[in-house]
Amino acid sequence: MKLVSGLVRPDKVEAVKAALGKMNVSGLTVTEARDFSPQKHETTVWRGHEYSIGCSVKMELSAVVHDDDVDQVVSVIIRTARTGTAGDGHVRVMSVDHRYDICTGQRDVS
Repeated sequence: MKLVSGLVRPDKVEAVKAALGKMNVSGLTVTEARDFSPQKHETTVWRGHEYSIGCSVKMELSAVVHDDDVDQVVSVIIRTARTGTAGDGHVRVMSVDHRYDICTGQRDVS
């Protein structure tokens, strides 16, 4: 099993969720994240002065998938979230040794 985690723009979350839903990817976790990357960041004005916030707001979508589905899931996230401009985000794939169901205590539940 692998944990596929995509850091995407907030306006792309619903499209990515829908595309992954068509693939029957369930158990998706969505979390707000702050991305400290080198591209231009959001600015805010406070008391007449403009300040750089120093980060971009992104959304992280994570799902544990079977090894056979990893390439297809990554491809769907990239294809759906891409705008072609800096700040589109990235996708990470990490190994998962085991997954447990808290309610039943079962191991490697899909």
